[in-house]
Amino acid sequence: MATPFSQTSHIALGLFISLLLISLMMGVIINKVDYLIIFGIIGGIFVFILSFVNVQFAVYILIFATLLSPEFGSRSTSGSGVTVRVDDFILILICFAQLTKSALYERVGLFSWTPLNRYINAYILICLVSTITGALFGRGSPISGFFFTAKYYQYFVIYFMVINNLDSKKQARGYLVAILITATIVSFVAMSQIPGGGRVSAPFEGESGEPNTLGGYLVLMTSLVGGLLLTPKAVEKYTLQMMLYGLMGIMFIIILFTLSRATWLSAVPVAIMFWIFSRQKIMFTAVAVGGMALAPLLMPDTVVERLLYTTEKQQNKWALAQQEQIGGMTFDTSSSARIKSWKNAVEAIPAHPIIGWGVNGWRFIDAQYFKVIVETGILGFTAFILLLYNILKQSWRMYRTGKDPLFKGVALGMFIGTIAMICHATVTNTFIIVRIMEPFCLILAIVIGIPQLEEAEKLEEEKKEQEAEAEPTKNWRQLAKERV
Repeated sequence: MATPFSQTSHIALGLFISLLLISLMMGVIINKVDYLIIFGIIGGIFVFILSFVNVQFAVYILIFATLLSPEFGSRSTSGSGVTVRVDDFILILICFAQLTKSALYERVGLFSWTPLNRYINAYILICLVSTITGALFGRGSPISGFFFTAKYYQYFVIYFMVINNLDSKKQARGYLVAILITATIVSFVAMSQIPGGGRVSAPFEGESGEPNTLGGYLVLMTSLVGGLLLTPKAVEKYTLQMMLYGLMGIMFIIILFTLSRATWLSAVPVAIMFWIFSRQKIMFTAVAVGGMALAPLLMPDTVVERLLYTTEKQQNKWALAQQEQIGGMTFDTSSSARIKSWKNAVEAIPAHPIIGWGVNGWRFIDAQYFKVIVETGILGFTAFILLLYNILKQSWRMYRTGKDPLFKGVALGMFIGTIAMICHATVTNTFIIVRIMEPFCLILAIVIGIPQLEEAEKLEEEKKEQEAEAEPTKNWRQLAKERV
């Protein structure tokens, strides 16, 4: 019969042998493999363990990594090529850690019930069925379709991961602060690019950059900040209010210098929503009218040229032949290429109208709604639209029924931001862009989790009241001793 001492000795011996083997393996690997890969492996193990032990830290890492992590590879405007980002690996590790944790512990759930579950499940299921069917019939690459579907799934895992572990207002406030700090860092980095000329883009986006992505992200952040400022008492400190107004002003300037027409289009409903929810409509209107009147004088030349170029006829005969005309308006070659791809998509829909060609089963198309209906058919398009509608519906409901001003402000920002992203998606694939969708899902999780946060806050207050009532009342002798 083994004694406790002998059991401890066996465990210690086993740990010693394990550490010795790991050390030997690491020594061999270090001599054979580049040090950057070693650091990557160590960092990946660290993120996995951290995500397994404490989800909150993992969420903070993801918030900062989404916009501030480097990108490798390249991708052309036609969709060819591959780009890999550090936050892609971080997200995979976090998802894997959560799946492992939910498998090991029954009490740890991965997918809590939320009002959006049925629409998320329906959309993902249709994407899978469409992709598998397309692969069986030789439409597109099954590997590419699988990875794109997995990416959609990862976005929703972020949503569920945050909402499953959202316990208090303090925690939600911490996430919001991290999101706004990230937006501030990104804004200052983008501002530093303006003097160099050209279109500004987010940090670490390679040589070409993606101004459209940065623009969509900043419009979403502007909506969030605007929602907080438009909601009474959401931000009570005057200093913080001024800082948020300053951040909005900086983001507005950067949005102009992205020279992204999709971004400018999505900014229009944001301005309209700000006017609708503003308590000082007269002043807001006066500033808007004054701004439009002075725009021709103050607007940067590059912005004006970009606007005029949209409908400018080319002098070159070949370029002129490529330009599309709609309603007597001639579009530039870039816009015309998009319009032609939309026409081709419309022609491709009847071939597979119900479940589509499969995710990434048709050629590249830079327009979210055409992409969804071509790839997943009428079923996928219906599920996608229902999901967007219910995000708007739930955001509005949380704004109307929420009791805490901070949560009401976040819900209003989500409502305005979703409208903006719906407009942005008319001419680009907004809802599959990592740098937009990850913060979008994080904010959405906070908004949908508002009822549980307010319930938790209510229970905490009741607990404090009960503890105060249960505390024995001190008599006059005890009070006199304490005073002495």
